[in-house]
Amino acid sequence: MTDLATRSDNPVLLPVAPAAPLPLRRPRPARLRDGDVAAVLAATAFLTTATWARHGGVDQLLAGGNETWTSIARLSGLLASVAGLLGLVLVARARTLERRYGLDHLLVWHRYLGGTMAVALAVHVGAGFAAWLTPDQGVLSTVADLTGRVPYMAPATVGALLVAVVTVSSLRSIRRRLSYETWYFVHLTAYLGLALAFAHELYLGTDLRDDTVARALFVAAHVVVLGALVWGRWGRLVAAALHPLRVTDVTPLVPGTVSLTLGGPNLARIEADAGQFALLRPLRRRLWWQAHPYSLAAAPTSAGLRFTVKDRGDASGALTRLPVGTRVVVEGPYGTLTPEVFDEGRALLVAGGVGVAPVRALLEWLPTTARPVVLLRARSADELVHLEELRVLAAQRGGAVHALVGRTVSLGVDPFDPAVLRRAVPDLAGRTAVVYGPESLLHAAHRGLRDAGMPTEHIHCERPWW
Repeated sequence: MTDLATRSDNPVLLPVAPAAPLPLRRPRPARLRDGDVAAVLAATAFLTTATWARHGGVDQLLAGGNETWTSIARLSGLLASVAGLLGLVLVARARTLERRYGLDHLLVWHRYLGGTMAVALAVHVGAGFAAWLTPDQGVLSTVADLTGRVPYMAPATVGALLVAVVTVSSLRSIRRRLSYETWYFVHLTAYLGLALAFAHELYLGTDLRDDTVARALFVAAHVVVLGALVWGRWGRLVAAALHPLRVTDVTPLVPGTVSLTLGGPNLARIEADAGQFALLRPLRRRLWWQAHPYSLAAAPTSAGLRFTVKDRGDASGALTRLPVGTRVVVEGPYGTLTPEVFDEGRALLVAGGVGVAPVRALLEWLPTTARPVVLLRARSADELVHLEELRVLAAQRGGAVHALVGRTVSLGVDPFDPAVLRRAVPDLAGRTAVVYGPESLLHAAHRGLRDAGMPTEHIHCERPWW
């Protein structure tokens, strides 16, 4: 018999706790090794110099007079072309290279190769002019020949001028006076410069004109690099644009700084890890053509990708005011400063400015036994976003947070003096450090940590590439 006193036709439903957010797929580690890259570079250098030597480059170099200048022009022209191709490989954002070295390092190396190409090109132009100049014709006639009268030389001259403009605009003293967008679109003309010089490389230089195999390899290399560049830069951008995320939350942190969270159904397509950064491109008028790099400020989970955005007075200010629901194209994330760099060792996290954001994300991903130490450097208290969150996360893992606020000239102490660092972190030599922040902080922290006894291979920095 049913006990009517205990029977209920309307059972009470106990509240169910929401499921914890699940981590997103983490990027697969790269299989590429330094030895593989070294082998490719060695083979490239060998083929370049062998092509020059095979066509009499050494004998011509030692012959003297115009022959010597011609040999120098040939070799420097080949080197300029190879440096340009390698530079394009670095900015193609190949996943294998990016996962091994990080996009920041690839772009910095691209800058170095661009400078190498510019120097080789200047030598090529100068040596070519000296080789063409003869007693029978003057300087003006030589200039006329090399800028228009000789076939294929007019576009090559325009290409060299474009490369020169890009090189000058990339000098640090000039680049700092330009907005990123202005510098970027000027920088793109270097691609046009390389294309304009292509025909004269094939038909005027004896190294390629008279050697079918060398010419075929040269053309094939350009086709492969162009395909990688188109897919890596534009193909992936189109794919990301077809699957944008949406703004799900905008929370003010301190005046001028917000926490921006992106989510939506397309979040499942993202591979991300703590410590990485992404390029954000809001699909709104006057913003869609600009990509802005921001580090993840929280471990990436099904709850969304969280970024810390500070209003710096440019387009970043518009990002702090994006309404919920705005579609945002996410390129990446990129970066290799993920939890794996600690290799189960104790972590030392050093940050300044917006570098606090990736430190917060890394702390979330570290195990509860990690005992991390966080060193924060800021000129004012307003720059210490996430400070309380950092303290809680560090304490949960048996660690601590040390913050030094104020301008260096007024502090009376160098925060990265080796003695200061050893007092703050007694076991510093046995830790692995990750440093985020402006370029000045990176250099000071790297030097101080090294002098304090930390092995150089245990110091990791995200290098500034703009």
